[in-house]
Amino acid sequence: MHKDDQMTPMERAAALAKGEAVDRYPISMFYGSSAHALLGWTRQKESADGRSIAEVQKKVYETFGCDGVSTSYGLHGMAVTFGAKMSDDPHLPPSILEHPIKDISDLSMLNLEKVTVKTDSRAKKCYEAVHILRDELGHEVGCGMGLTGAFTSASSLVGPQKFLKALINNSEQAHKLLEFTTEAVLQLAEPFVREGYNLMIADPMASGTILSKKHFREFVLPYSRRIVEGCRSFAPISVSVHICGNTTQILEDIVECGYGTISLDNKVDLAVAKERIGSQIRLMGNVDPVEVMYYGTTDMVKAAVKACCRKAWDNPKGYTISTGCDTVYGMPIENAYAFMDEARKCIRYPMAPENFL
Repeated sequence: MHKDDQMTPMERAAALAKGEAVDRYPISMFYGSSAHALLGWTRQKESADGRSIAEVQKKVYETFGCDGVSTSYGLHGMAVTFGAKMSDDPHLPPSILEHPIKDISDLSMLNLEKVTVKTDSRAKKCYEAVHILRDELGHEVGCGMGLTGAFTSASSLVGPQKFLKALINNSEQAHKLLEFTTEAVLQLAEPFVREGYNLMIADPMASGTILSKKHFREFVLPYSRRIVEGCRSFAPISVSVHICGNTTQILEDIVECGYGTISLDNKVDLAVAKERIGSQIRLMGNVDPVEVMYYGTTDMVKAAVKACCRKAWDNPKGYTISTGCDTVYGMPIENAYAFMDEARKCIRYPMAPENFL
């Protein structure tokens, strides 16, 4: 348990579920890109095996005391499985240099048997890591798995430009590819969900910054809903989602996907989200991870945490303070500490405006 808390995350979650008093409400801080640096490691060392992935998450929990630990398949995980050529910086997240599918008209290389926790290298490591985390930290903190949504997975397989053009010029093949990625995501999710691990879907390419409302409803909503409903058929869980960019125009459509929590990018006004969808879904967010967390001062971080809480603390379906996306590698660690320190003050129980004046 973190030195500044009076309850473990598991004790806190159990008490909240019963409507009992707690020391504070849960806090989330996306801390993926920088996490390996806490141990003085490279990204390659972190991803070597399940044990190393788990050790990094244990260090994040020990350092900050967030209310969850999590492994992640990676935004480009499916592309890697099918042979994408990737960048290999020792610290920065990998990017795709060459997409595996050259022409969306030919999807013959795709095979669901390659995308399982037994056959997919990254999924296998994550599966091993969550079991280590549950065995060694499960008495204190819940563990989750992060997967990539069907739309972003499809984009990584064929390339963003080609895939977005296909939505207009070759929609039949775009839907075929989405059928595959939807089934693949469900196949990856099933063992984690059945064993009680929390699930968050990241679908950055499904952003309102990129897609029109019409295209979101045709190419994202039905597949996302199938993933959520499929996961709920495995176990009665609430699936969370993070979509990058400005999703203001598609907020109601995201709710229609069936998610229980939406993590909002800092481009979205929390007050607007609360007004439009707050009675239907839990909100999470959304301190700016770049201008505030990376470039800002500790005072700016504290002010941003307070501003977010002022806007969303009374959201009807609940609110979790968080960053608006993953924090950037090289972010000053004092800013991460400032985020957690201020968040603990702002969301102490019972949550009230005087906490963050």
